[in-house]
Amino acid sequence: MRLFATYISAAFVPLIRTPAYWIPLVVFPALLYSFFGIPPSLANPEYAPILLASWSAFAVIGIGFFQFGVSISQARESKWEDYARTLPVGGLPRFVGQIVSALVFLTIALALLWTVSWLATKMTLTLAQYARLFASLVAGVIPFVLMGAALGYSIPARGAVPIANLLYLPLAYFGGLWMPPQMLPGFVAVISPYTPTRQLGEIAWAAVLDLPMPMGSVQGLTLYAAISIAIALIMWRRDETLRNS
Repeated sequence: MRLFATYISAAFVPLIRTPAYWIPLVVFPALLYSFFGIPPSLANPEYAPILLASWSAFAVIGIGFFQFGVSISQARESKWEDYARTLPVGGLPRFVGQIVSALVFLTIALALLWTVSWLATKMTLTLAQYARLFASLVAGVIPFVLMGAALGYSIPARGAVPIANLLYLPLAYFGGLWMPPQMLPGFVAVISPYTPTRQLGEIAWAAVLDLPMPMGSVQGLTLYAAISIAIALIMWRRDETLRNS
């Protein structure tokens, strides 16, 4: 247990000491929601829960990509990582440290976003709906965590941030998280149902509308998770081979 606590501290403390990293990560979704989510929520209160769910999904996807993609990519080039590889410990404690850090930032980001929503709109979600949305997002972010890990083991630290943004922002748009899916233009509307962001959006929307869990979206995210973990393992083994050669 002490070993896991050490790795959690090693993953979390450097990040929390770098406000330039975590402040945009947790503030950016709430800021965008203030500009693009609050006005339509006030104009059409019946859409407020759906908009909140969409921006909540946007927030957790960003943490999945950046916490794992950028952090792993930068850690691969750090002295600490070189030292950690010499220790008789597998990769599990390091991965658990990243997961716990991500959960902390995810909770902060959602708490800020939901507080802004509660203060600025006529949000009618119950505590049970918030709990269901939180649980759905924590489970649904797993494929994006694995995508981030695959990204982190695939690219150098210098290219991690721009490439993560290049994936994160278009996926949010294609998934219908920034506007209702029915308003997406032609070819985007055709692609949207097959994107992982749309799958997570469907799950989040079902959570706030008290609808049954959309099993097609669950299966879609499970498929994305399986593909992502396969790529992550391949790239991790490749990285290990290059380091040991």
